[in-house]
Amino acid sequence: MGTDIKVNVPTTTYNRKLLMSVGGIMGFFLLYGVLQEKIMNYPYGEDDNGEPIYFTDSTFIVLSNRVCAAIIAVIIVVYRGESLRNVAPLHKYFGVALSNFCATWCQYEALKYVNFPTQTLGKCGKMMPVMLVGTFISGKKYSLKDYLIAVTITMGCMIFFMTGDIASKNSENTMGGLLLMAAYMFFDSFTSTFQEKMFKGYTMSTYDQMIYVNSCSALISVLILLFNGRLFPAIDFAMTYSQLLTDSTFLSICASLGQMVIYFTIKEFGALIFSTIMVTRQVFSIVLSTFLFIHPLSPFQWIGALIVFGTLYYKAIEDQKNRKHGHGHSKSEDTNNKDKEAITVTVQSSSSNNDNEDSNK
Repeated sequence: MGTDIKVNVPTTTYNRKLLMSVGGIMGFFLLYGVLQEKIMNYPYGEDDNGEPIYFTDSTFIVLSNRVCAAIIAVIIVVYRGESLRNVAPLHKYFGVALSNFCATWCQYEALKYVNFPTQTLGKCGKMMPVMLVGTFISGKKYSLKDYLIAVTITMGCMIFFMTGDIASKNSENTMGGLLLMAAYMFFDSFTSTFQEKMFKGYTMSTYDQMIYVNSCSALISVLILLFNGRLFPAIDFAMTYSQLLTDSTFLSICASLGQMVIYFTIKEFGALIFSTIMVTRQVFSIVLSTFLFIHPLSPFQWIGALIVFGTLYYKAIEDQKNRKHGHGHSKSEDTNNKDKEAITVTVQSSSSNNDNEDSNK
């Protein structure tokens, strides 16, 4: 039997890396959230009658995000001397890209009808849809505790939605926003399920996923914009109002670099610390949006948010306990599992985001 050799990492090095992870996730995704809300809800100019002019094409923002992420992934792969050849057949990436595109588009569109705190908290409620999709498509089984956690989070979200104002500044159609959020969770559930099936069938890196899923999503975006006759008007709007071009560029950079920080955090510190940072980031996102864009929340809404985030913290701790008491894995298996976690979270948050989200997460 071999002897395990423990390597002590200097505390200063560990703390420095942890600070980089916390700062990166907080910084990139908080700015991502602010820019997202600004682009979808605030005017970029006025027409001849003095009426505000808004940018309304969510598909163009998705296109900008995906092109930026794919370019950054290509640069990293070339720098690392790895192959740019796709590991899986292209139609496999298109399956993930399509569900990912639909989820991200619904996420942006929802901001036209509901405010950012509602959107952020609503995304936390996707645990139940993910479990249902996993049960019926992948045949997964979940424990009673998993279902209780999912129900508690859903209840917290419902308290938040039903006890205060959740409308955006430019619309009172909150039902439309909630339906878009439900569609987001539906498509996002399929994204993670499709990804898991790909990882079981192919050995691929996270950067392979980033390149091809983002490229396919960009192609889908272009085709939709062309079909709707919106591609050139959107480009013209960006050229006319340069602030939109600046905002969308920084939005894409934040989402892409946020993905890199997610990979780094999971690799260096594991899922518990990553989950804790991401939940904390969501709390700060809601607080920042509440004060920056003036979204007053009722006392019951704060209680609902507390239920959701408290349950998410509890889940992160329970997941870590289960890993410690579970079966042992080899180092290569652990690394592969972390890769799977990272890519799944990033795609889900392609936001960022993904946070993780999740932008490939």
